[in-house]
Amino acid sequence: MEIALPDFYKVNLLVVGDVMLDRYWYGSLSNISLENSIPIVKKIFIQECPGGAANVAFHAGLLGCSVHLIGFTGFDDESCILNKQLSKKSVICDFIKIPMYSTIIKLRILSDNKEIVRVDFEKKFTDVNMHFKLLDHMKLEISKAGALILSDYDKGTLKNIEKMISLGNKYNIPVLIDPKGLDFSRYRGATLLTPNLLEFEKIVGPCKNETELVNAGMKLIHDFDLSALLITRSKEGMSLLQVGKTPLHIPARTKRVCDVTGAGDVVISVLGASLASGNSLEESCFLSSMVVGEVIKKNRIFST
Repeated sequence: MEIALPDFYKVNLLVVGDVMLDRYWYGSLSNISLENSIPIVKKIFIQECPGGAANVAFHAGLLGCSVHLIGFTGFDDESCILNKQLSKKSVICDFIKIPMYSTIIKLRILSDNKEIVRVDFEKKFTDVNMHFKLLDHMKLEISKAGALILSDYDKGTLKNIEKMISLGNKYNIPVLIDPKGLDFSRYRGATLLTPNLLEFEKIVGPCKNETELVNAGMKLIHDFDLSALLITRSKEGMSLLQVGKTPLHIPARTKRVCDVTGAGDVVISVLGASLASGNSLEESCFLSSMVVGEVIKKNRIFST
């Protein structure tokens, strides 16, 4: 069943984060190497698509939003590939190209729909001057945005994330963050964090049931001055926690197990679009659950 989406064509989103290119080599497993007993794959075709923050922007563009994407890349073909693909979806690529750096690439080699190996080409962005430049780019665009999405894959782009959150709050727009790492204090003051269950439990410890999950989540909200927390739980759906409101558990639209990181990119793009269009957080979560269910069924999830 197709989903009737709201009209997002008047929505402006600002997406900032770790920009990547996901590259897939598909092939057939032809033999085993006699030298070291590893599989030999004959490459058949290549697929390239946006990853990380670029994947968030891509899905927001698919919804019909006008998207401004800010992030770091190199002076390379991969940056041009991303620009070309994203511009077709109404995404303005405001790439800050840094000499001596390359665009982050995640290369996956697959055979018979199974991933055999992943090779990461990456180097953390540490140039202080470039981080200040990124903030300057944000300041030029923030007043036009209906929501700010910060996509954190721990590659260095969001080094000044505290200042980015403050900037979003200054303009009174929702600040949504897909978090990474073990230091959630960096996200203090955000409107909404969207960790998956694994990321959440790395911070709060294992949760044996929904009661423990809710208690741990509410403590996290209190400790870091958040407005809300959405925990994506793969086949168990999503759990929305807010101050002063009853926890909302949204069942998954499909029981197929999927990569929660790839699904998280879709979830946060729909949330940002829906909130920027004036829908409530509850309505936005239900909509994102519906959309991600359809995306999973159509095999359009690309993990990072």
